Amino acid sequence: MFLPETLLQDLQYGSRILYRNIRTTALSVLALALGIGVNTAVFTAYEAMVTRSLDARNPREMVNLALVRSSGAIDFSFSYPDYEAYRSSVHSLNDLIAFRPEHLRLMATGGIVTQQSNAGAGEGTQGLLSSKGTNSEFASVFVVSENYFKVLGVAPLRGRTFDSIAIADLLAAPSVLISENYWQKRFGGDPAILGKSVRLNGSSMTLIGITPHDFVGTGIAVPDFWLPVSLEPLVHAEENWLRDRENQCCRLFGRLASGSTVNRVQAEVAVVANHLRALHDPHSDSAKPVSALVWPGSPFPRPLSSYAGLHLAILLIMAAAGMVLVVACANVASLQLARARSRQNELHTRLSLGANRLRLVKQLLTESALLGLLAGAVALLFTWALLKISVTMAVEAVPADKGTLIFDVTPDLRIFAYVVAVSLVAGILFGLAPALESSRSALSSSERGSTSPVGRRRLQDFLITAQVCLSLVLMIAASLFVRGAIHSIRTDTGYDSKHVIDLDLQFPEESKYTSDHKTALLRELRRRLSALPGVVAVTGARAPDDNLYRTAAVALSGANGSSHNLQSILYYTYVEANYFQTLGIPFFLGHGFQPQTHNAGQSVILSESAAKQLWPRENPIGRSVRLGATDEKLHVGNELIADGPAYQVIGIVRDTRGVEFDGSDSKEIYLLSSEDQLQNRPTLIRTEADPAQVIRAMDPMISSVDPGLGASVSTLNQMLRQAASFITSSIAAAVASTAGIFGLLLALMGIYGTVSYIVALRTREIGIRVAVGAQSRDILVLILRESTRPVLVGLLAGIFLALGACYLLRGLLYGLNGADSISFLGVSLLFLAIALLAAYPPSRQAMRVDPTEALRYE
Repeated sequence: MFLPETLLQDLQYGSRILYRNIRTTALSVLALALGIGVNTAVFTAYEAMVTRSLDARNPREMVNLALVRSSGAIDFSFSYPDYEAYRSSVHSLNDLIAFRPEHLRLMATGGIVTQQSNAGAGEGTQGLLSSKGTNSEFASVFVVSENYFKVLGVAPLRGRTFDSIAIADLLAAPSVLISENYWQKRFGGDPAILGKSVRLNGSSMTLIGITPHDFVGTGIAVPDFWLPVSLEPLVHAEENWLRDRENQCCRLFGRLASGSTVNRVQAEVAVVANHLRALHDPHSDSAKPVSALVWPGSPFPRPLSSYAGLHLAILLIMAAAGMVLVVACANVASLQLARARSRQNELHTRLSLGANRLRLVKQLLTESALLGLLAGAVALLFTWALLKISVTMAVEAVPADKGTLIFDVTPDLRIFAYVVAVSLVAGILFGLAPALESSRSALSSSERGSTSPVGRRRLQDFLITAQVCLSLVLMIAASLFVRGAIHSIRTDTGYDSKHVIDLDLQFPEESKYTSDHKTALLRELRRRLSALPGVVAVTGARAPDDNLYRTAAVALSGANGSSHNLQSILYYTYVEANYFQTLGIPFFLGHGFQPQTHNAGQSVILSESAAKQLWPRENPIGRSVRLGATDEKLHVGNELIADGPAYQVIGIVRDTRGVEFDGSDSKEIYLLSSEDQLQNRPTLIRTEADPAQVIRAMDPMISSVDPGLGASVSTLNQMLRQAASFITSSIAAAVASTAGIFGLLLALMGIYGTVSYIVALRTREIGIRVAVGAQSRDILVLILRESTRPVLVGLLAGIFLALGACYLLRGLLYGLNGADSISFLGVSLLFLAIALLAAYPPSRQAMRVDPTEALRYE
């Protein structure tokens, strides 16, 4: 039993032993701290980013509301009239709030400038998430119901909130709140800020309060301003979604009433939802049967269980972190076994004085647990510093108009408990085998010192095999992600991404900007763009790397698909006739759109891969297709939807690279857009000069067309760097590479320590071999061969495990569809070479054994 006095004695004795062997202790703490640190970082990041609660008083009382459609899709947006109905009818909630994030124009600064990061320096193109330059300053705004701060239970830092003001007074004197972060950053903490006015989308608003520092409410980033929902018509003159029951504008959050439960709220919401169905357009999804979904308050719009990809990513990251910890434990176990060789006399003496084997095991495990706790303390400090730096870099990389991301990575009680638990488990994990082996060896005086028994070597071989196996899996995974990231950069786009500029206009929210007026402005703007020096062509369409993509169900030679009439789900986009020439996309068959012909609108052009899927080994020119819009991908605003008539295929063009990992969006159908759709898509400008020069020339030209126009500008190459596939590949490569490097470092430390241990145990055997005529080269080959055997076994096992990992990771690897031979073969050979280098120094030391000294050993 671990009696208090016995435990205290073991701790005191263990501390002296660890201090006496300070170099071995430091090496063990370093190795174990790496493993514990990686796991602590993953757990802390998971808490800060994934399982975070709402920023509110008593956040456990807050809940999210959503509806589940008959198709199984989760609909987390509600119209404002529906919000009012739920608020008045769901009595299991104390109150209900509505929330909608927006970006509003703060002021026109004149001229195209690059969006700044939250650091306030450096061009946006240097940041991970920022991409476009803009000639307007945009602010991040949270549009909230007037009871928002009251329900969350948050008081302003200064001033007052909306709940103390009647809606009629708000309409008479429009007011907003400013965040403390933006107050300090934009206005230098001006103490007289309250009562001053700012203009949002041209409407003057009075600042009446300042929210607390880093307050994010129902989001994950601190906005610049908080706008009451009743003032929405002032900033969006053409919209009236406050009265539109079909406009699903807002997310809803509620606070549970005393004694209420999530299930009770869910039942009440379901009753109200079915009642509201009759008030909606009978042809809309809102008129169809739904079920309610209520879950604990979270800034994320859906329950975490509904994010299938998130679960896989978390599982893989945790698996990688766990593998690093196991490698670290195996590494420290090897070092402990190496140190145990010098303690055989001590352990044997303790047995002679009356201690039993169980008492020795307890002492050794106490030392291991103490070592684990020391490593945990080091890991906690290291992880906290590393995460603070990482969070700061992530915040600075986000454009300023997106708000300030808040991730609290300060260790709390749960993190402390997690570190202590992992440290103790790791201490027992790496200490158990050495403790049992050392205590067993001490029982037999016949084993004191001469050779390395087979059983002990098997334990060493198993530890080194485990380290090599898991480290190889980590390294191969890291190599796959790195190659995927490189592939996402170097893959031929199929179009000219470096000399094409994407220009996206933002029109002021004023009544004079009617649809006809916007179209007239765009015509004039495009005319002047075409006249700029260096501009080759101008067209209107969404770029291939634009994330706003759409799909359609394709039927061949008829309206409906059947076994004889192949139906596929393919991507489609509307383009102008000169789109392909502007982007430099060549034709393989047929010709482009001819706008002057009467049937131009009933023609389509296919990408090469789309044509091959629809008509394998056949000429598709002249064939017909019918398109039916799907809801699998995003349809934006009032853009055209491909649905209805039959289209004739008139041309086949080269595939262009999209943003999907599997390359499925390269299978594209192109339709001819009408001129009245100009305002609903960006303008693409092809240049023969440096795009930066053209962008600078566009600055005064846009202002001369209309000073109120806002413009976001970037090259298609810059947009490609902002695609989800590129960002995901880059982040995954960074995370996997870090885990792989840690695993490799730990494995090499283990190999070195293990081989050194084997050499120390076999000193007498090596002396005998030299005495009977063995050459130094023979000794070197012997040690290297025996130390390489478990490495080779580990490599073989690691390759098989890596094949399984490759199958799981296939959806996250851009452009790599299977086991990548370069990653598997190259990493395996590299690992073997480095393992041999790690084993060489102690093997070289074995060559210098003096047979005379070895035969007198102990």
